[in-house]
Amino acid sequence: MNLGIPLRAAGLFAILSTTTLTAEAQLGPGGNLLQNVRFGCDWTTTTDTTTNNTGFLDSTATYTVTSLPISPSNGARILIRGSYPRTRYFSFQMYDGFRPGNFVDSVPDSIITPTGGAAPASNPAVLPNANGYTATYEIQIVYQDPPVPPAARLPNTLYAGVGAPIGVFNKTLLYRTYLPNTDSDGLGGAGLPDLIYDGPEGQFNLENTPDTRACTAARNLNNLLVAFPVTAIGQNQASVAFRPISGRGAGVFYPNGDSNYLRAQTGRIYAPLIVARARVPITPVQPPLLVAAPDVRYYSLCQNDLNTSRNIGCLTDRDFALQSDGTFTAVISSEANRPTLARPEFGYNWLPFGNQLNGLTVLRQILSRPGFEGDFVNAVNNQAAPLSTTLGSFAPEITYCDTATFTAFAPSGGAALVAACRANFTVLGGLLGR
Repeated sequence: MNLGIPLRAAGLFAILSTTTLTAEAQLGPGGNLLQNVRFGCDWTTTTDTTTNNTGFLDSTATYTVTSLPISPSNGARILIRGSYPRTRYFSFQMYDGFRPGNFVDSVPDSIITPTGGAAPASNPAVLPNANGYTATYEIQIVYQDPPVPPAARLPNTLYAGVGAPIGVFNKTLLYRTYLPNTDSDGLGGAGLPDLIYDGPEGQFNLENTPDTRACTAARNLNNLLVAFPVTAIGQNQASVAFRPISGRGAGVFYPNGDSNYLRAQTGRIYAPLIVARARVPITPVQPPLLVAAPDVRYYSLCQNDLNTSRNIGCLTDRDFALQSDGTFTAVISSEANRPTLARPEFGYNWLPFGNQLNGLTVLRQILSRPGFEGDFVNAVNNQAAPLSTTLGSFAPEITYCDTATFTAFAPSGGAALVAACRANFTVLGGLLGR
């Protein structure tokens, strides 16, 4: 989610910091620490770019978070019961409660077996809920470390890990949904799944949790703004380039364990336009037009403010205007600098840059097919190699550009345009052009 940059992430970061803040919220008038979450809380906060626009969100995603105990009663577990949402992807992911969220485990929809139903798809890029979205599921959360190798996992099981770092009072559970069907809401029309405590004390829905006071405090704190210092990400904005980062990498805040990213730090003082181009992997569209053998479950290009982590806009694989060679070319600029040809009817996509000086352009890839040539994990695992080597024909390009070059070369197609922009752009020229 947050792409490895400690920054002034506001609401979403506060939401995801709930587990650490909860204990602070439970200090009574005399400074006595009230009982922290023992059984678990029902879902405390749901957010997307319409309700909270910080944290390097993807504009098609909805995130829901709650607090769970570090170590419940002996033998206790948490059950998650719900219906498949009408979305491209959903997952449940566990973090150890330490801010900014150390990843523990993930259960994506591709490994969930429906209740009384078929086994999950062997290809994680295939939509597992292509049966009309009528299936239900039950997942158990157990307080064990994820097994090694992954083949030793229990079915439909999310592992919460054993213990937690010193000073942490609760674990964090995050529910993600991406790209709802066009006829559905952000949660895919399925609402939120039920959370159920199952232990020696009995079984009860966490909607009626005994931890009412602690959970109310956690919920109230979700609306606070938390400030963090800004640090550079070690990339010169004047020499823009995509660089890989793992969804499970160190320094990534509340990472999505099913994602990998390519990111490019950009500055609008260098040129009026940024041009990005890539071959689009075959992805599953929404029913009934399902792709039988997709390469990637979800693929998007997003523009974010660097210093605020605000989402400016995203294009998803189903949004791209494609050129005849199967690639997309996107222009990122201010509205005032948007070229006339930067429109879908001319084969070009457009995203606003935002009103800050610094931006972060992000390509996001979720659940790739094993062996796929353009799997971002290939770049993550060999970061010293050029993307043309690790991603082959799926390696993206990004460059600054001036308006005159765009106007002259856009009719020739994305490949010619990118080459001309790269050849004609200089930092000095970009600065003078502003």
